[in-house]
Amino acid sequence: MTLSPARLAVAMVRAPHALVNRGMTDLRAEPDDDAERVDQAHYGERLTLLGRAEDWYYAQGPDHYFGWVDAEHVDEVAPPERRIVGVVAADVRSAPTDGAPVVDRLPVGVPLAIQDRDGDWLRIAADAWVARRDTVDVSQLPLRFPRPGDLLRTAECFLGVPYLWGGTTVDGLDCSGFTQLVYRLNGVALDRDADQQAMEGRSVGTARAGDLLFFGDERVTHVALATAEREFLHAPQSGKLVERARLGADRTLRGIRRFLPEA
Repeated sequence: MTLSPARLAVAMVRAPHALVNRGMTDLRAEPDDDAERVDQAHYGERLTLLGRAEDWYYAQGPDHYFGWVDAEHVDEVAPPERRIVGVVAADVRSAPTDGAPVVDRLPVGVPLAIQDRDGDWLRIAADAWVARRDTVDVSQLPLRFPRPGDLLRTAECFLGVPYLWGGTTVDGLDCSGFTQLVYRLNGVALDRDADQQAMEGRSVGTARAGDLLFFGDERVTHVALATAEREFLHAPQSGKLVERARLGADRTLRGIRRFLPEA
């Protein structure tokens, strides 16, 4: 069976999570007690684990800061047992059958509040049914640190989506909505706007796959996802589609930010 664009399964990974197990712990710029302190996490806060170097985890805290935390200061926790939308958009129908009218659409990654089941259909509200095939059990997603290739596989699922100012779904994406969505589906939280994302992560001089490229003449006005040193995916502008492109004279590169640890 050939999937329609809305039924396209989206590549995602589930990054491990951990809870801080002491009153306070430092997040540092490098995996070393003497490295610069970039943030602090408090008891019970949930950290997203993105990498490991010996006795340190590279983690993101709830305030979106990234840093290295002593592995003894956190305890890994099991993922929640739930289903989420696993395709770029899931049709919601008025009855548990493919022939029923479509009453809504759910974007990829949203959690489902399942109220009832009827065969291969899940009821999420009164007269609102989602096909189980369009969902995924979170516990079945790959449980590991996200890698640059994961980001690219996710991003490629949205090639051809129309540009929409303020858009964050397959019905339309703006530049930062696209990059935010790609990272979120792989466990990393980014702020909403391009100029905000340009302040997160860490600055690097040469792009690698998965980094974000920031453009603008006087200030940051555009962001793209690097696929190589000089190539990227982005939602370019009104009237265009999410596409592949290369660095050129048409845009001024203002910076490159990296959000995953070094390989």
